Amino acid sequence: MGNPDLAVMAEKFVVVGVDGSEASSRAVDWAADEARYRSAKLRVVHANLLEHDVLESPLLENEARSEFAVIQVAVERARLRCPEVTVEARTVEPPAAESLIHASIGAELLVVGSRGLSRIQELLLGSVSRECVLSAQCSVLVVRG
Repeated sequence: MGNPDLAVMAEKFVVVGVDGSEASSRAVDWAADEARYRSAKLRVVHANLLEHDVLESPLLENEARSEFAVIQVAVERARLRCPEVTVEARTVEPPAAESLIHASIGAELLVVGSRGLSRIQELLLGSVSRECVLSAQCSVLVVRG
């Protein structure tokens, strides 16, 4: 019988960071396709911006639902695009770049969206994608519009 720790270590996976933006939706599509191509799992990662004790506040109930919806929508999008891919959801603590860099350990690929409102800004990387490109522990794919 094989060592179960080795089986977990050998598990292939692609990580995608999501934040609810259109750029991250495109990143989910790319990541799902890459996971299918690589016969790997897909890990959808979202940095939850709300603190746990804040969730008890009735004033922030809608924000909490919105944060939860971001990852649920991304997971559903990936499953619809590539039903044969196993999709996992992970909510992590901010800052997003640091959490995505940590999530990249052992990954085949990290996929993030590029942010920008104008054509000039679209040529530049957002701060999260820039940090991921500089420090991730695997290859990084930045998806632009």
